Amino acid sequence: MRNKNLLNYGLPDLSHLDFKVIKDSLSKKFITNEKFCERFEKKICNLTKSKYAVVCNNGTSALMMSILACNKKNIVAIVPNINFVSIASIISLLKGKLIFCDVNPISGMVDSKALQKILLDCKIKKITPNLFIPIHYAGNSLDTKELSKICKKNKITIIEDGCHSFGTIDNNKNFIGRSKYSKCTTFSFHPVKNITTIEGGAVTTNDKVLYNKLLSIRSHSLKRTSINDPYLLVSPSLNFRLGEVNAAVGIQQLKKLKSFKKKRVEIVNYYIKKFRKFNNYFQILNYESNNIFWHLFVILLNKKYQKKKLALMKFLKTKNIASQIHYKPISFHKSFQKNMVLNNCKNSSLFYKSQLTLPLHVNMKKKDVDYLAKTLETFFKNL
Repeated sequence: MRNKNLLNYGLPDLSHLDFKVIKDSLSKKFITNEKFCERFEKKICNLTKSKYAVVCNNGTSALMMSILACNKKNIVAIVPNINFVSIASIISLLKGKLIFCDVNPISGMVDSKALQKILLDCKIKKITPNLFIPIHYAGNSLDTKELSKICKKNKITIIEDGCHSFGTIDNNKNFIGRSKYSKCTTFSFHPVKNITTIEGGAVTTNDKVLYNKLLSIRSHSLKRTSINDPYLLVSPSLNFRLGEVNAAVGIQQLKKLKSFKKKRVEIVNYYIKKFRKFNNYFQILNYESNNIFWHLFVILLNKKYQKKKLALMKFLKTKNIASQIHYKPISFHKSFQKNMVLNNCKNSSLFYKSQLTLPLHVNMKKKDVDYLAKTLETFFKNL
């Protein structure tokens, strides 16, 4: 019999933490933005081969800091419609304009064809975008080299959203975060991500000017001056600082990066083996990709079974199996309507109808996949 505990779609592994190190991070005079944060930043640079890294308190902050650092007077941002709401919320709060770009229905990511199409629509409607913020989806990688050629011609700055893909190597043999074809890359270290700092994020870049802006923005953009005038506000900002204890966790998580990746690959490969019999019902997303650090295990339901997705999710829940949607198209959220200036996203709707995320994390066992496969078999046989 299987344990009755819920099979979560994502969980962290903190079993390896050395609490002497955690205690050390809390015993210093300053417990935020100090030595552990600096060490964490250096290790991120060593991994990604970026020149600079700035850690912060979450992935949303990493995105907001990056946008603020790019210093666009009037933000007109192209964002993938298959995405978490955070990026659209940031643009809306900054009084910017949102252009929702369609995705490739197979990968769930923006490709050159989708980007060129939305830019043509922009030209017809006389809209001039100045930011493009694509997401590396589910652990996979974008073709940033090709996308950058298109953006360069149109004077558009690229901010890569790497929240799903820390540790992934792209087709050009660069780690996500190298930022070779973009202004910068953002990461999330939320508990279900590839590594965690409990809560946390980071921005990597090769631009020294941007790096210095990020350092300032991270701490209210306040500059020390003199006793007579102790603080000079360079520009409005917020507190995006990361705690030393979070950085200490992150440093230890980085030591496990290879083993975490290996474990996820093993589980994915076993999924693929066990799920061959379900080809008539669904397809597995991106399992052919090489060198990706699997963040999500996504299936795409075949058209005949898409209307059964909610029923499937409810059935899985009765069997203590958690599933998730990544994501409801941002354009479906009414809150963003007043900031939306363009939306032509047929493929995003199709992807949303078919997409379902199943459990994947380093604490999973092969028996969990066996149980899930048996549960799916029962569901589809009874349709």
